[in-house]
Amino acid sequence: MTADIANLDGAISKLRDLYNRRLGEQELLLRKKRQLEERQAQKRAEIEKLEQVKILLQESSAFAREQARRQIETMVTNALQFIFGDQDIEFRVVIEEVRGRADGEFLVVSKYGGEIPVQTRPQDARGGGVVDVISLALRAALLHANRPQLDGPIILDEPAKHVSEEYSRQVAEFLKQLSTAFGRQIIMVTHNQHLANTGDTSYIVEMRSGKSYVRVYQSLENA
Repeated sequence: MTADIANLDGAISKLRDLYNRRLGEQELLLRKKRQLEERQAQKRAEIEKLEQVKILLQESSAFAREQARRQIETMVTNALQFIFGDQDIEFRVVIEEVRGRADGEFLVVSKYGGEIPVQTRPQDARGGGVVDVISLALRAALLHANRPQLDGPIILDEPAKHVSEEYSRQVAEFLKQLSTAFGRQIIMVTHNQHLANTGDTSYIVEMRSGKSYVRVYQSLENA
């Protein structure tokens, strides 16, 4: 009888030890669970914050893109109207989201002497002259809008090469005003007399017997 009681006490003691051990393991697991839940809550808060930042950046990017679009449209439109003397002609930039990326299309809007505005691509509007003016104005606009700002002169090779002769003087005056407004020197290579006359200093490069000779250009206007 005494042996049975001793065995029973031993069994109870082992069960109590096992219970205490399991209880300790349970408390440890519960503590780890609480820690994981706290970390999960922190991660969710971080994710929510990042989502808010993402939305803010997207809105800021869209705002900045819209500001840049308007600035470019205005500058190129002013160039077209000044050079061609047509207040109905406008330059537009249409931006669409394509596969998560902004994709832009350039359009020229003009009534062409009528009442209904017509949208065309630059290469289809009034021939190549419009394309040259748009290209020239776009270069200036993008250079001016670049951040950080780029220093140095604007270098042009045969600007407005395909613009009709009747508009050459306006192109020359546009470049002169552009240089003054942006405070940038313009260096260009041209065969156009009106553009050459606009420069503060102009040079003629002539090829004779396989050699290049440079001399100061004396325009008829300044002669």
